Amino acid sequence: MGEPKQLLPVRGRPLLESALAAACDSPLDEVIVVLGSHADEIRQSVRLGRARVVVNAEYAAGLSTSLKAGIGALSAGVERAVIILGDQPDITADVIDRLLRAQTSSGLPAAALSFDGLLHPPVVLARELWGDIEALEGDVGLRALVRAHPELVAAVEADSPGGHPIDIDTREDFEQLAAEPA
Repeated sequence: MGEPKQLLPVRGRPLLESALAAACDSPLDEVIVVLGSHADEIRQSVRLGRARVVVNAEYAAGLSTSLKAGIGALSAGVERAVIILGDQPDITADVIDRLLRAQTSSGLPAAALSFDGLLHPPVVLARELWGDIEALEGDVGLRALVRAHPELVAAVEADSPGGHPIDIDTREDFEQLAAEPA
């Protein structure tokens, strides 16, 4: 994209700040943000709230390395984690709360957003599934994991406009979001 995606201006603040604000406003015990490329610039430009920064020196090897770094940084007493992508500006504290409640009430070890019958991040994962993250390699994330084992996942219907949370992966995605009325 020519610049760090996390710093693209979305609704008056850097893209990453939206996801961080949602996490910090939720009842999560710990908030960890994993940074890779441009970590220092991002750290200086984004309001981190109560988030603790973990720098993933292996970021060039793909998303799986950031997942491993984040899970590995959690305190020993943490029994579940919510993995939130930093490029989904419509994720809110309410969405995180709904995922946590669904995972708890279902008795299943995971919860994820569902739209059009497909499971997507953010994802709640109980500690019993963290070993599955260790098996991931390259640019593979939790979408593949939850879709491979839907019987382990409490599905939470997405309520974003259009049903699908915006995910900024390309310049075109960003331009489409920027063109929307505030």
